[in-house]
Amino acid sequence: MLKLAMAFLVRLLQAVAGFLLFYGIEGMLTSRGLQPPNILVLVALLLIGLLAVSAWRSERRPTGGLWVAGFVVALPLLLQSATPRSDPVCPSDHPPLTNTYNCVAPGAPIVLAISSVILLLSLAGAVVELRGLMAAART
Repeated sequence: MLKLAMAFLVRLLQAVAGFLLFYGIEGMLTSRGLQPPNILVLVALLLIGLLAVSAWRSERRPTGGLWVAGFVVALPLLLQSATPRSDPVCPSDHPPLTNTYNCVAPGAPIVLAISSVILLLSLAGAVVELRGLMAAART
């Protein structure tokens, strides 16, 4: 029972770190293009890495729970970057976005592709983990 509680706690902390990473990535995606990683992104990645190592050591699964952080980051980025492609790319000094003026951040197609791949890998990780949990529950 303690192992299950610890596994749940690690997944919960990975979700929180994923939200932190998503929040930091939002600051990197600007109308001037993709900016270098900020301190929030670096701290979140470090936290996700430490939690993954913790899960690996306690559960003997190399990617234990990484799918949680991947899913939390990839899904909102996928939804944000899947804007209509007919909008022009934002110039660096564009006016505020309104109902009459709209533009797409530079690099949106790249963000869409990367977040799609990460979301698919996260879903595959969730399926593998659920299979492992069901196998462990039978024994």
